[in-house]
Amino acid sequence: MLTLAGIDIGTNTLRLLIAEFSPDGSYRQIESNRQVTRLGEEISRTGRLKAGAMERTIGVLEEFSRTCSRYPVAGIYTVATSAVREASNGADFVRRVKERAGLDVEVISGDEEARLTMFGVSSGLDIEGKDVLLMDIGGGSTEFVSVSKGEISFKVSTDIGVVRFTEQYIHSDPPESGEIEALDLAIKKRLGTLPVFLKRKNTGSVPEILIGTAGTVTTLAAIEQKMTVYDPDKVNGFRIRRDRIQEIRRALSRMTIKEREQVPGLEKGREDIIVAGVVVVDEVMEWFGFGEIVVSDSGLREGLVIDLHHRLSKG
Repeated sequence: MLTLAGIDIGTNTLRLLIAEFSPDGSYRQIESNRQVTRLGEEISRTGRLKAGAMERTIGVLEEFSRTCSRYPVAGIYTVATSAVREASNGADFVRRVKERAGLDVEVISGDEEARLTMFGVSSGLDIEGKDVLLMDIGGGSTEFVSVSKGEISFKVSTDIGVVRFTEQYIHSDPPESGEIEALDLAIKKRLGTLPVFLKRKNTGSVPEILIGTAGTVTTLAAIEQKMTVYDPDKVNGFRIRRDRIQEIRRALSRMTIKEREQVPGLEKGREDIIVAGVVVVDEVMEWFGFGEIVVSDSGLREGLVIDLHHRLSKG
């Protein structure tokens, strides 16, 4: 048995997974945690990680490091994504994490984030032999991965991010219609830059299944099921039709942040950014012509432990 850990330092959320691998390469989760620290707070305006956001994040990473020390962990793969990629003081953050939490952080590219996320999703959902478009919605970026017959045919990282777009376009509580319209337009413009073979409703080229991963879509699955306690087994593989996505969008857009705090299934710390998130999901489904989205509870952090296991097995 080999025990490995993966830590995903996202723009909005930190995720930890400790997994025990069997000799055949399968694994079981023995510890997981996720906490919202909003590391990328105001980065789209300032270009820097704020001192308070770094402090919150490093505090949680110290906790994650202590958790790992309680198990016979043979390796920890820690990565940072959009916020640290973009920040002018990202290297300082990486240095401070090493000093205080003892973690070596690798700042990965959007393409690498997409590849690792696909590893994680495919470990939790059976997509063998299927044509799939994977969407990983993050706080600072969204990755799209096209998979055909088990092989990645295309991957791209965009600057569609729910923290970024909330800060740029939503300034009222609840949002004004003009703010939502501006957000819609911004998302459409980003989708319009995707390669022509991924173009909306381009018959024969669009994958048959849309899979969504990360906090926005898992939260929508939890809201749809009115979960008071998050249940990953009920979230993973859950299907949501676009008409329900639109109903949730309309309902959440009319609420204040305080009112959204009372919505069953809405993850604490996501009340202010869920509107941007559901708008992204709605617009992507419309753009590609999908009537349904399949939710994956697995994602980047699962891909991290799988990738680390592959590398250690080869070494």
